[in-house]
Amino acid sequence: MTGGNFRLLTRLLTEIERVLHVNDLVSNEVVEAARDSLVIGTS
Repeated sequence: MTGGNFRLLTRLLTEIERVLHVNDLVSNEVVEAARDSLVIGTS
């Protein structure tokens, strides 16, 4: 009836909820520490 769009929408909303939860867990300090530990190119 909906051509599968309802299932796709449900999966999309679930993924958005997961990403928002992960964003709450990751602080600026964690991002800065990860950035400092990465070595990409020359500095």
